[in-house]
Amino acid sequence: MKYQVLLVDDEGIYLLYLQKVIDWEAMDCHICGCAHNGLEAIKMVDELSPDIIFMDISMSHMNGLDASARLKESKNKAKIIIMTAFDEFTFAQKAIKLNVFDYLLKPFDEKELKDTIGKCIEEINRERENEKKEQEIFLKETLDSGMLAKGDVNLLSSHKYAAVLFKKTPEVSISEKERFRALLKKYLGELQVESFFLGNQKGCGIVIHALLDEWITLDNLKMAYRALLSEHPKEGFEWFAIGNIVNGIENIQETYQNAKIVQENRIKMIGKVNSYEDVLHLEREFNMLDQDDVNVLIKAFEMKRYDKVDELIEKMFALSRNQMFSYQYVIATYYSVTTEIYSHYRYKQTSDLEEMLSTSSNLLSEIGMCSTKQQMLDIVKNYIYEIFSACMGAVTGSKKEVLAAKIEKYLQQHYADKSLSVDQITEELYFENSYIRRVFKEQTGQTIIQRLEEIRIEKAKQLLTEGVYKNSEVAEMTGYCDQQYFSKRFKLVCGCTPSNYQKMKK
Repeated sequence: MKYQVLLVDDEGIYLLYLQKVIDWEAMDCHICGCAHNGLEAIKMVDELSPDIIFMDISMSHMNGLDASARLKESKNKAKIIIMTAFDEFTFAQKAIKLNVFDYLLKPFDEKELKDTIGKCIEEINRERENEKKEQEIFLKETLDSGMLAKGDVNLLSSHKYAAVLFKKTPEVSISEKERFRALLKKYLGELQVESFFLGNQKGCGIVIHALLDEWITLDNLKMAYRALLSEHPKEGFEWFAIGNIVNGIENIQETYQNAKIVQENRIKMIGKVNSYEDVLHLEREFNMLDQDDVNVLIKAFEMKRYDKVDELIEKMFALSRNQMFSYQYVIATYYSVTTEIYSHYRYKQTSDLEEMLSTSSNLLSEIGMCSTKQQMLDIVKNYIYEIFSACMGAVTGSKKEVLAAKIEKYLQQHYADKSLSVDQITEELYFENSYIRRVFKEQTGQTIIQRLEEIRIEKAKQLLTEGVYKNSEVAEMTGYCDQQYFSKRFKLVCGCTPSNYQKMKK
C-alpha cells in the first residue's frame, strides 16, 4: 500500500514541478491530489486521507500555517511538511509550535526532497507499528475477556471483521511477526483488509482482519489465503480456518468462536482453506450419551469385538461424516464414558480414575493436531482402550512405562513363536494396535519388531555359544521361519554368519 501525498501550493507551476522533480513511485508514494489554498486543502484531507502533506505558507483564502493549525486541531495524523520562499524566523517558530514534521526553504533540490520524504516515511512506519501493537493488544484482551477492552486504539466500530485461525510448523515466533505481517499485507492489502496478528494459542495462530471495504466476502478471503498457501509451500502453513464476517468490533468474539468451529471440523472438509460457510451443512445437534451404547461398548470390548467397539466410539464421539464436531463435546463425552466404565467394573483405585480424567488436556492437544477424521478416531480409540485396559487389570501405576514393560515381557516369553505379531500382542494386552506401537517407541526408542528381532538374535547367540544345536535348530528355536532367512538376518546384525560366530566362540 503506497503512501498517499497531498500537494498544496497556489502556484500551478510549482505544483507541476513537485510532481516531476522526483520519481514518486520509486519512493513508494502516490500523489493523491493537489490543492491551491488552505481551505481547499482541508476539504481534500477529509476526502483523501493523505499520509503526507506538502504545504506552502503564502496562499490566499487561508495560508499554510493556519491550515496546518486547523488540521492539528482536528487531530489529523498526516505528516505536514511546510514549504516557503521566505526565510523568516517567525514562520519557522510558528511551524515548530504546530509540530509540523519538517520545514523546507524554497527552492529545494531533488536530494533535499528525497531525504525529507525518507525520514517522513520512517516516522510514519514507526507510528504505524506502535499503533498496530496497541491495536493487537486491544483485540487480544477483547477476545480473552469476551468484552470490549478499554482504550482508544483508533479501530472504527463501523468496520466489518473476520477471525482466522491457522496452523504453521514451526509457529510464527516473535522475531518472525513482521515477516508474517508482510505476507498478510501482500495477499490481503489490495483487498483493503487490515490484518492483526494476535500470536499463538494452543498450537494455532490467531489473526483478526478489519475489512475496510464493505463488499469483501468470505470467498475473497479464502482466495487470498489459498494464494498464500500455494505460493509459499516452504513456510509450513498447514491449514486456515476463517470465521464468519461480523459488523462492528463488539462482535469479534462471534467470528473467533466460529473460526474455532471451522478449525475443529476441518477433518470433515476438503482442502486446507475453509470458512464458516463450509460447515453450515453439518448437523449441529449433539445426541446425549446413551447408557445403552456404553453397555454395548463394554460388552463388545470384553468379547474382543473391536470392530463393534470402533463403530460405537465413532458414534458416541460425534465423528460420523455429517455430524458437526466439537472439542468440548469430545471432552465431555470422554469424562462420561470414563466414569461409566470405571463404575461398571467397580474399580477401587479412585486415584487412577482421577489420573485418567486428568489426561483430557492431553487428549485435547492430540486431537488438535489431527488433519484427518481417521487420525482423530484412532487417538480417541487409544484413550478408550487404555481405560478398559486399566480397569481389566492390564495396566496400573505409570501407564506407559508399565505398558512398555508388559510388551517387553510378552516378547521375551513368546519370541520363539513364528507367527508372533503386534496384532497378537494387541489382543492379549487389550490395547489398540497403533497405540502400543507408539508407546513402545516413545519408551524404548525402538519399534516392537526391532526389539523382537534383537531378542531373537540375543537368544540365537546364546544357543550358538552352547555349541550343541545346528543352525536350523537355532532358527527354529528363535522364531525364524527358515534357516536361510535366519542366516541372512544374523549376518546383517552381527557382521558374520551363524557358523562363523559359533567357530569364533569355540
